[in-house]
Amino acid sequence: MELNVNYCGTNYFLRFSLLAIERIMKKKYMILLGALSLASSTFAQTWIWYPGDYEIWLGNQMNNRRTERGAFFPPFWKTDSHYVVVEFSKQLNLSEPEEIFIAAEGKYNVKLDGKLQFGMPETMLLPAGKHSLNIKVWNQATPPTIYVKGKTVNSDSSWRVTYEDKEWIDESGKASDTSATIYMDAGYWNFDGATQRPSRFSLMREPQQPVTKTEQSEGGILYDFGKETFGFITLKNLSGKGKIEIYYGESPEEAKDKAYCETLDKLLLEPGQVTDLAIRSTSPLSNSENEYALENSKAFRYVYVTHDPGVRIGEVFMQYEYLPEEYRGSFRCNDEELNRIWEVGAYTMHLTTREFFIDGIKRDRWVWSGDAIQSYLMNYYLFFDNESVKRTIWLLRGKDPVTSHSNTMGLTKKSPPKKKFSLSADMRELLCIFRLPNQCKYT
Repeated sequence: MELNVNYCGTNYFLRFSLLAIERIMKKKYMILLGALSLASSTFAQTWIWYPGDYEIWLGNQMNNRRTERGAFFPPFWKTDSHYVVVEFSKQLNLSEPEEIFIAAEGKYNVKLDGKLQFGMPETMLLPAGKHSLNIKVWNQATPPTIYVKGKTVNSDSSWRVTYEDKEWIDESGKASDTSATIYMDAGYWNFDGATQRPSRFSLMREPQQPVTKTEQSEGGILYDFGKETFGFITLKNLSGKGKIEIYYGESPEEAKDKAYCETLDKLLLEPGQVTDLAIRSTSPLSNSENEYALENSKAFRYVYVTHDPGVRIGEVFMQYEYLPEEYRGSFRCNDEELNRIWEVGAYTMHLTTREFFIDGIKRDRWVWSGDAIQSYLMNYYLFFDNESVKRTIWLLRGKDPVTSHSNTMGLTKKSPPKKKFSLSADMRELLCIFRLPNQCKYT
């Protein structure tokens, strides 16, 4: 029996197969999860930020990649942003003088015991004894982050952070050392090297070739990549001048339906450069093989490429984009159809596990609360990737004050009274509430 996965929406294959298997496997997995929850990772130093800020910023980057027929399609709910000024604070008690290295994403200053230091020091000698170290960073474009490395003084989750500074300074320039400011524990992920700047994060890529390419009687070439996938179409050995049109589909029929297929790209090739006509971005052809990779990723199995007579394309392939995951859970039985259902479900779950857990890779490509909580549960069985769960929760939670329901789904003060219970709206809100107890239960 041939199985086709509809990856436009939630991963139902894995969810239903897991429900059938859960009772048998529950005891074994609970032992595994219990052991894993006792393990914790600590780092000597890592990049830190105001909790939730990086996740919200990264989520904004991802949620705004959706397109429909080449048109930009942003989310239709309230979009939060990071705090542009953040102060990082650490209380020190040094037995001996210590030199630290400081890196930051943004413009910053440093205070030691309330006294501002000159410039934006990259290194600093801290004297022995008890001290208060404060680093304040401003960054309008990306979340303010810092990285501090020393023998004992290192940036980690023990640092305290705030987005407001209510401290006052007297006429002599002395800080009051008292404040009504609320400090939080710093947020972090796995950016543990000084050059591993959080704002430069991207998913992994791996080149993949189409399984077949077929010239079409009406013109153009249809490429089949063998299964539903996600990534960046790349054109190699480009030459000539003219337009290139790329159409994507889950089936050959959808990819060749130029008038109605859901996603497409249009390019203008000129000597030495390519312009993406949808986003009006011009890029030079890279390397000696005149190669060009699309700037925005797409979901597809089939790709239909047409071009003007003056254009020549030597090769079409893709850069598969993915979040590296370790498959901790597995399933195998004597029924090959059930095995195949598990494999399709697990693969689909991996496709929708990206910077966050998303509803599907083709259409919305958004973080929906109802889809997310189901992904959390499937993830605990398949990957046990707790960091992706935390990132998704931070993004969905957003910033204070909370003025609307998650993804705008639900009744607000200004909404007209509902005549009956709305499953789509109210259930999503209940699922948002349930996610935190589940997080505590499994981790």
